[in-house]
Formats: sequence, structure tokens, C-alpha cells
Amino acid sequence: MDLYFIKVRARSKGTAEDIVGYFFGKTNNAPEYDFIVVPLRYSNMLDEITLEENLSDFKEKIEGVRSQLKEVTGVYDVTLAFLAYINNMMNRRGKIPLGIEFSTAISESDNEVIRIVVQNLFEEWSPKMDVVVRTQGMSLEEYSTLTFSTVYDSFGDENIKKIYSRPDIAELPEVFPVIDPINGTSIVQFDVEDRLPVVILDPGKFQKDIVKDIVNNIPNFDKNKSSIEATLISKEIVKIRDDTLFLIKVELFDGIIAKALISPSLKILSDETYFLKKKRRDVSGKEREDGKMNIRVEVPSSTGSELLIAFITTILLTAALLIITYLFMK
Repeated sequence: MDLYFIKVRARSKGTAEDIVGYFFGKTNNAPEYDFIVVPLRYSNMLDEITLEENLSDFKEKIEGVRSQLKEVTGVYDVTLAFLAYINNMMNRRGKIPLGIEFSTAISESDNEVIRIVVQNLFEEWSPKMDVVVRTQGMSLEEYSTLTFSTVYDSFGDENIKKIYSRPDIAELPEVFPVIDPINGTSIVQFDVEDRLPVVILDPGKFQKDIVKDIVNNIPNFDKNKSSIEATLISKEIVKIRDDTLFLIKVELFDGIIAKALISPSLKILSDETYFLKKKRRDVSGKEREDGKMNIRVEVPSSTGSELLIAFITTILLTAALLIITYLFMK
């Protein structure tokens, strides 16, 4: 398990509110979170949100309700206040310890522990809330496959088929980069020859060759949970509707090239140290090109005795010069 996702629905009789939201994070790391708070008189806004939906649909529906709440004067202020409250409570408890607690409970399939933890977080907002939770643990590869489906649905099959009909990519296997939604790097930052992990979506006519290479090179490979480290060999910008995407080609194994279509807003699993160093190199190179390199000249500091010797030498030289001048003038 690389990621955890906790969907929450709660009702407060004391404050007459319904609360819906989620915690989402990498295993044993601090969670991201988002919630909306709806007065009971507007609770029909939440009718289409259930805890059985997948991560992307759940997030999308929360955003839809948020937009509706903002149109009702004064109502969205309660959500803003609750988000500030949750942030304060998580800081008091410790966000990383909370993430570890969530991760451990999900790995042990103990939803009751998570329900109690969430109920305790809400306690000072309204005591004894009715809290229901649904949890999900997933690998980065599983999350990537889910993200692929969501992205492709949003752009439409026909638009993608049009791009994939090009002669140079039509028969290539289709892959999708492994997404790290917390610490990943945009495809914009990747250069040709950089390595990136991918999951195979459709091997096409290369299935036998790919299977053979996997068997020979990757022991214990699980097609549903494992990824392949590929080499980026090209990337180009393409347009679908008003959106900008990157069409990339990667080399999976010697001589086997695959294609992928990815949004620059998605974060690809990457070597954080490598990209940090690369970013520093890019900044340094830009400074040299712009003529903005800072050159520091260090002048050794002088001691008191050195200054005294220099002063006496100057006096002696001046005196000698005066004597010579006097002798020549006689």
C-alpha cells in the first residue's frame, strides 16, 4: 500500500450540520484533506454523494457542491471555518503521527479505529457526532490506472483515437506513467533519456515480446501492481479541445517503444533528489546565459603590524625622495 484514502460523512445534531469530505495521503505521511459543511436545511445538496464512489468521482462531487454553496450568501463561511478548525486540530495532534495512525489502521482493515480517530478530531466542533467512514489503500500503480481512466474519459475516446491514429504511433503499445499525487514531478520537467516508471495498459501486437522481456528482466512481476522503468525518448505538445497534453514515447526494453498521453498537471513518480539537482543546474545555467553570475572577490584582511610596516615604508620612501630632490636643486 502506497496511498490511503478515507471518505467521511458526519452529522451534528448540536450544530444542525452535515459534513462530507476526505483524508488522502502517502503511507505513513501527513494527509491532505478537504471537507464541506452543509446546514441541514440544504442537506439535499449532498444527495448525490455516497461513500461508495471512487476517489476521483468523490472529489469531483465535493467540488460541485462547493460551487453551489458559494452561491448561497454566508453558507460557505461555515465550511471555511471548519477547514481552519481541522487544520488546527491536526497540527495539535501532529499530521505525520495522524498519517501513520491512518495507514496502520487501513493496512489492518480496522475501520472502527479510523472512525474513532475522526470522531475525536471533530469533537471540539460538535461533541458526539454520528460519523461514518469508508477507507481504501492502493498502490501507486493502481492509482495511476484510475487516473488514466479519469483523464481519458474527460477528453473523449474520439479525440484520443485521432491522435493515436498517426502512422508513427498507431501500433505502439500503450502505457501510462506511475503517478505520485503528493511528491511527483510534472512531465514538463522530464527530458529525453530521463527514466520514468510506467504501467502497461495495452501491449498490442508486442505482447509476446514484452512478456518475454519481463520474465527475463523483472522477477516476481505482477501485471496489476508492478511497473516498468522506461526511458523517455521523445515528447511533444498536442491539443485536445482547449487543453494542452504531452504525447510521449518511451523505450520499455531494447527496441520496444511505447506511447502515452499525459496532462502536465499530473505528478509522475520520480527521483526527487535527481530533479532537485537538475533544477539547480538549470538555474545556474540560466544565470550564466543572462550574464548574471555573481562573482565574489575575497580580499585578505590586513593585520595591524602589516599596516604599521607599510606606513613606515611610505615615510622612508617619501623622505628619500625629498633628499634626492634637494641635492639636485643645489
